[in-house]
Amino acid sequence: MKTKYNIHTHIFTGQCAPKDFLQVGLALGDGFSVFLKGLFMTRPVGWLISKLGSRLHNKTLQFLKIGVMASQREVFDSLREQYAHSAYSDMKFIALTLDMDYMTDAKRRPNVDFNAQLQEMLKIKKTFPDLVFPFYGIDPRNPATVTMTALRTALESGAFSGIKLYPPNGFFPFDPRLDAVYAYAEAHSIPIMTHCTRGGSYYIGERVWDLLPDQPASLNPTHPVMAKVVARIQAYKTAADKHYQKAAYACNLFTHPENYVPVLAKYPKLKLCIAHLGGDVEILGGQNPNRKRAQWSVTAMGLEGSTQTWYELIKTEILAAYPNTYTDISYSLCDAACMQVLQRDLANSSIPSDRVLFGTDYFMVTKENSELNVTTLAAQVLGEQLEPLMTSNNARYLFGKV
Repeated sequence: MKTKYNIHTHIFTGQCAPKDFLQVGLALGDGFSVFLKGLFMTRPVGWLISKLGSRLHNKTLQFLKIGVMASQREVFDSLREQYAHSAYSDMKFIALTLDMDYMTDAKRRPNVDFNAQLQEMLKIKKTFPDLVFPFYGIDPRNPATVTMTALRTALESGAFSGIKLYPPNGFFPFDPRLDAVYAYAEAHSIPIMTHCTRGGSYYIGERVWDLLPDQPASLNPTHPVMAKVVARIQAYKTAADKHYQKAAYACNLFTHPENYVPVLAKYPKLKLCIAHLGGDVEILGGQNPNRKRAQWSVTAMGLEGSTQTWYELIKTEILAAYPNTYTDISYSLCDAACMQVLQRDLANSSIPSDRVLFGTDYFMVTKENSELNVTTLAAQVLGEQLEPLMTSNNARYLFGKV
């Protein structure tokens, strides 16, 4: 029997997230989110949420129940328990660490910094060496973890199996400070997982435009895509719809899939996964039955000077052009309509079937449905197409073998 992997999970706790994280986690206002997160993380309220979350099937309570857990080990145990009595009881997990130290202003940084998150992950890996495969999170603004010495130690020790990037926290993937990271990853066939959706978590500090210069630095400054990046920044900055000048929309500039083209042009053998298929907004585009989300996609495409959704760009400019690139179905698997689009594209070979990966985005996905339910939904829509996504595709991405 082939080994099954969930390529995209998170087991960080609420203490690893910024104090104002709930304004993106639960779409709350800035000041109120800081107050509530402080309240939730107190022992009595955390205990109450965990008990209610165990008894009630409210999605928000399920999300908060995990967020208030005392340790990453406890979150990991809850993830394993989701599959323990299912057809996927032998699932192994890729746990993506996430550097959130620079996700907001310094006064609201996490109580548990990223280095402490890494140290706890090392203990979990030592306890479950054949069950969990952590990825090392990198933010080019963090001098403690972006150094090649720290990266080489993490990967060459076998403690970490890949690299995690999260650009909407406030950086471009073509940032020159990542140049040595990509060179090392390509030379050693290290898998990189990166986030690609509109919305989701994003930089929530007060001065997002300080991170968006008119001419951002690039590791490949003369690549033609850089002119598109500059044009997009100006389009957002001058958009009639002022939503595009606020962090929730402006961070799309960091996440746009074309941002990886200058990187891949320089490092064409890079093993890179552009996660989430671009997200449900972009998979369904103008055909989204949710009229507001459909209009969001259409409006944003026009502002960005594109005739293709992000999902189409991932297929045509990333997967078709670079044979070591991948995408995954995490979070997007919550939506049956998205899985129907993928099922069609796998069947007609408009997306390479050997480079689509199975992942769920635990525990973020609990805002939509339970872990096992979203996996079951994907299985119902994709049928036999799901098995290689879980097994041979994930194994090839992780280890370079089936």
